[in-house]
Amino acid sequence: MARRKASTVRTTLSYIADYVVLITLIAVWSYVSTLPPNFSRFALTDINLQYPIATPETISYGLACGLCIVVPVAIIAFWAIAIDLFRYRSPLRNRLWELNCGILGLALSIALTIVITSSLKAIVGRPRPDVIDRCQPAVGSADAEPFGLSTVDICTQTNRSVLMEGWRSWPSGHSSTAFAGLFYLSLYFAGKLSLFDKRGEVWKMVIVMFPTLGASAIAASRVLDHRHHGTDVLSGALLGIATAWLSYRFYYPGLHDSAREGRAWTVRSWGERSMISSPEVNDLDDDNDDDDAGSMSREEEARVDVEIGQFRRRPTSGAIPQLQQHFEPPSYRGPLTEEYELDRFREHDELETNLLSSSNGRSNNKTLTNGSTTTTTTTRLDDNAKDRVGSGSENPFRSSLE
Repeated sequence: MARRKASTVRTTLSYIADYVVLITLIAVWSYVSTLPPNFSRFALTDINLQYPIATPETISYGLACGLCIVVPVAIIAFWAIAIDLFRYRSPLRNRLWELNCGILGLALSIALTIVITSSLKAIVGRPRPDVIDRCQPAVGSADAEPFGLSTVDICTQTNRSVLMEGWRSWPSGHSSTAFAGLFYLSLYFAGKLSLFDKRGEVWKMVIVMFPTLGASAIAASRVLDHRHHGTDVLSGALLGIATAWLSYRFYYPGLHDSAREGRAWTVRSWGERSMISSPEVNDLDDDNDDDDAGSMSREEEARVDVEIGQFRRRPTSGAIPQLQQHFEPPSYRGPLTEEYELDRFREHDELETNLLSSSNGRSNNKTLTNGSTTTTTTTRLDDNAKDRVGSGSENPFRSSLE
C-alpha cells in the first residue's frame, strides 16, 4: 500500500509538471511575439504587396482563439463528463481522467503551434500582402538599384506595432491555431465514434469533418482579408495538422484501434506494472493491498491490445457448431480483471481453431458434415492447454462442449 501511494504521488507530480511545461510554452510565445521580425526587402512595384489593410478583419484573433480553444474545451468536457456517463456508467473519477487527457492533448497542440508559428514569423519576416499600406513609404520613394528592392527605412509609419505586423506573414497564425485546435477535435471525434470500425457509417464522417471544415473557413478568411498569401495559409494548416496529430497520439491510441473506443492511455507508471484497461479497471482494486493484482507490463499490454483488436475483427461464422455462440471479447470497461478476461479470450481462440476431443492428450479424428461437404479435423490438447482449460466450473466454454 505504501508503494502504491508513493507511485500515485509521483504520477500526480508528473502530470502537474506537464501543465507547468505548457504554461512555460505559453510564456515563451508571449515573449517571442513581441520581438521585432526580420524586415525582409520588398519591391514597391510588386502588386501582390499592394493590398489595403482590411479593417475590421473577418475573423479577429480573439474570435479565432474562442473557436479553436474554448469550443473544443467545452465539447471535450461535455463528452468526458456527460456522454461517457451514459456510454460506460463510469464513475466521476474516471471521467475526470478522460477530461484531463483530452485537455492536455489540446493544450499541447495549441502551445506547440503558437510557439513554432511565432518563432518562424520572427525568423523569416515575410512581407504581408498589405505591407506597403502598413509601411506608408515616403513621397518619391523608389526601389533601389540595381536589384530593385526597398527596405523598411523608407517607411513613415509611426505605429511600430502596425509596422512590425507587416513582416509577420509566414506562416499564418490563424491557420495554424485553427487546425491545431479544431483538427484535434476532429481526431477526438474520430476516436470516440470508432470511425474506422469497418462499418462505413457516413454520419460519423460528417461529424468528424465538421471541425476541420471550420478550421478551413478560418484559414480561408485570411486570404480574403489579404492578410496572408496562399502559401502562408497552407503552411500554417500543415503545421497545425501535424501538431494536432502528434498531441492526440501522445494521449490516445490510433484511430484504427476501435477496440479502445477512443479511450485515453492508462496512467503512466514509474518502473511499476501498469493496467491494461481504462481507468475503470485501474480503480477496481483501490482498496486492495496487493499492488500486483490485475496488472501487466507495458509490453504485455501492447501485445494484448493487438490480440483483442484482431479478435473483434474476426468473422463470427465458423465450421465448428459447438463454438458458434455469442462471445463478448475482453472489455476495457468490464468488472473483471484483465488476467481472467484474457484467459477467456485465449481459451476461446484456441478451442475455436483446435477441436477439443479429449483431455488425456490423445489424437482423435472427427468428421463434420455440412451438406455434401465433409471435413476431417485432427486436434490435440497438450499438457499446457489442459492446465489452462481446467474444469467446467472454471472455464466458461468447457461446459458448452461437453
